[in-house]
Amino acid sequence: MVIDKDVIYSSPVEGLEVLSCSSGREFKSHLHDGYVLWLNSESGEKYRLHGCSDILQPGSISIIEPETVHSNSPCCYEQRHLRSFYFSGDFVRSLNLKLLGKENIPSPFRNNLLKNKSLWSALSVLHDQLLNHSEILQTEESILSVFSGMYNIDGKYLPPGSEDRRVAMVIDYLHAHIDSNLSLAELAGLVGCTEFHLIRIFRSHKGLPPHSFLIQLRLEKARALLAAKADIADTALTCGFSDQSHLTRLFKSRYGLTPRQYQKAF
Repeated sequence: MVIDKDVIYSSPVEGLEVLSCSSGREFKSHLHDGYVLWLNSESGEKYRLHGCSDILQPGSISIIEPETVHSNSPCCYEQRHLRSFYFSGDFVRSLNLKLLGKENIPSPFRNNLLKNKSLWSALSVLHDQLLNHSEILQTEESILSVFSGMYNIDGKYLPPGSEDRRVAMVIDYLHAHIDSNLSLAELAGLVGCTEFHLIRIFRSHKGLPPHSFLIQLRLEKARALLAAKADIADTALTCGFSDQSHLTRLFKSRYGLTPRQYQKAF
């Protein structure tokens, strides 16, 4: 666990990380390489997703799919307590296997806003438990007990949309060349459209232009490497940042901690 003022990160089990944030910092447009499930214990949380704005009220639960651009900020900076669960696709497949006996089934975690008081309370208790590093048996039982409820909830899902094939091709290319100094012409040539049109379709589908999206991918890769105790300077170069100070500046802005502070959580 690492604590920096009002920001607490903890990774109690593989594939699952929790965040407690009671500071007033704003999370500008960003993405995660895994799923996000978050709730607010005090006040409300303004957020923007798929071009729509709303407020996450205490008692409500928000689910955000991987690589979905979103932003959020507190309604009241003095009374905020944001609780987040970050979990990977592997974690979901593990849940599928443990709960249903099959790994490769459609994920129940979709972009969604749920209002379920009993589930909200159970997630709040689980969040506290994960931050406090309970015994592994208790932790595993609690995770399965709470997350199993997510497989039985009827909610009004936001439609995922039919993503442009060209956008998907560019994203695959960004992943494969994450440490490269890519050009817009290179990406546009890849999918056979003008540079301006690429920016338009990419922003329309992902909420960010290609470069800003690439920075988010780089930060998520850096976070995974740092959690595995990789050298900070090497991580910066591996992920395409110009140097360690460049990574540190963007990492601090994105996650609220420096890379070195983040590593202390693991």
